[in-house]
Amino acid sequence: MKNQSLTKHAENTEYNKISMINNNSKVLYHQNKIKELQEGMTTSPTCIQVDLEAFCNDNCGFCTTRKDNGYNNEMLKLIQIDKPDEKTTINEFLPIGKPSDKSRLDLRMAHDLPKMMKDANIPAIELTGGGEPTLWPAFDTLIENLAKNDIEIGLITNGSNISEKRAHLLANHCTWIRFSMDASNQDMHQKIHRTPNHDFNKRIENIRNVIRLRNEEVVIGVSFIITPINKLDIENACKFYSDIKSEYLRFSWMYDRTGNADLTNDEISQIKKTLYRCKQEYDSEYFKVLYDDDRIDLFSKPNDDFKKCHMQRFVWAIGADANVYPCCIQKYNPGFEIGNIQEKTLQEIIDGEFSKKKINQLDPAGCHPCWMREKNKTIDMILNSSQTVPDEAKKPPHVNFV
Repeated sequence: MKNQSLTKHAENTEYNKISMINNNSKVLYHQNKIKELQEGMTTSPTCIQVDLEAFCNDNCGFCTTRKDNGYNNEMLKLIQIDKPDEKTTINEFLPIGKPSDKSRLDLRMAHDLPKMMKDANIPAIELTGGGEPTLWPAFDTLIENLAKNDIEIGLITNGSNISEKRAHLLANHCTWIRFSMDASNQDMHQKIHRTPNHDFNKRIENIRNVIRLRNEEVVIGVSFIITPINKLDIENACKFYSDIKSEYLRFSWMYDRTGNADLTNDEISQIKKTLYRCKQEYDSEYFKVLYDDDRIDLFSKPNDDFKKCHMQRFVWAIGADANVYPCCIQKYNPGFEIGNIQEKTLQEIIDGEFSKKKINQLDPAGCHPCWMREKNKTIDMILNSSQTVPDEAKKPPHVNFV
């Protein structure tokens, strides 16, 4: 259905098409950037997704960096695992690999990265994995320096390493925090995250603590990756996380080379029905059930329905190896690097002929199946349209996290 606040301003067919494709597209609200791209100018991304650390204290069976058929397991070399296999990556209830100076960004980045972002006019950062970002030794210093430089901060964490002091820091400086839980109870959590201890309740208390301390503008939610192990825990999770005052529960699917999250078509169909029913039942003013109904359908689809990757103009991914990649899907995949932040500043990478050439020549057909294809199609239509969103249109929240 069209967003009435936008369509009432529509004056031609092009604008109507844009609204129908994605009436919540955050890209629509970056008019200066759209103009720069239309004119062929060099432009900075609006957000960078950063792996601070490759090591993780969990060993989740769905992790695309750890699965032997994952898309990003070249990262394992950073934690001194040469080749992934089921024995080392999935079957043991222990962390894998070793943390070291080689597994993480240089700690000087706690000071250098915020300054580089400000100088390059990059307004937002998402701290993610890879590994668990809060294990990076200079994590707190980085948060403080990002805040001092007015950088919007998104954090994805397993919630295990949040002291009272850190909870205060995150609750006051983050724009949003998403806790990776993937279960509604202690036993299921250990099966999914493959932790050596039952610490689910501790992590829940950490979430409650951040919710209690947070600045009212900080959005706090929980993520749930659907796998064959937790597929029957969906409704329990909706009830549990709505009860602890999470603002949303975001469902997605295990992503690997099988293309179906190791589920049958009948199972996928039933899960989609469960998600729809849960959304009807649990959505309220204070809690939302979030999911993309067709996302798993894209996991095995070749990238033959769009020609250009426009998302790399808005979001970059930076690995714990300090290499810059066009997106999180191609992170750690050799040949997709467009620069290294321990060799050049972000601005130098943006302005460099090497990165410009790599960006312009990237062919989506050579990438792994892209779940951002609809965003790419929308951006393509926007760039080729003479119409733009009126200035008075209301911006969605967290508009820089495209």
